[in-house]
Amino acid sequence: MKKLLTVDEYLDLYLLAGKLGDPSWQNEIMDKLKKGEYIAEQTLKIRNLWNKYKKVNMEMLDLYRQLQKDASNEAVTEKIRALKLQRSTINKQIQQEQKKSQHSHSKSTK
Repeated sequence: MKKLLTVDEYLDLYLLAGKLGDPSWQNEIMDKLKKGEYIAEQTLKIRNLWNKYKKVNMEMLDLYRQLQKDASNEAVTEKIRALKLQRSTINKQIQQEQKKSQHSHSKSTK
């Protein structure tokens, strides 16, 4: 899978290539930007939020396994409650970012 960078990351690389005196690298970067070979900042935010969401789910799964061994472990139960709140917050953030993304996409296609 090809790793896409954001526009800002490509621009940073473009400036670095300029400082290094590498015009062919600068041209390569500009070609990628012109072809649209980059990831939108909004998409990157959503992807990062989904990664956080998955990480919280994995932590919760581990804690539930611990609870199966010792159902009276109040510390584990508290951690699960905190992670549920965190997951809910992340879910709301994902929904907000997706709405922003859809809104900006519908504006750009008009």
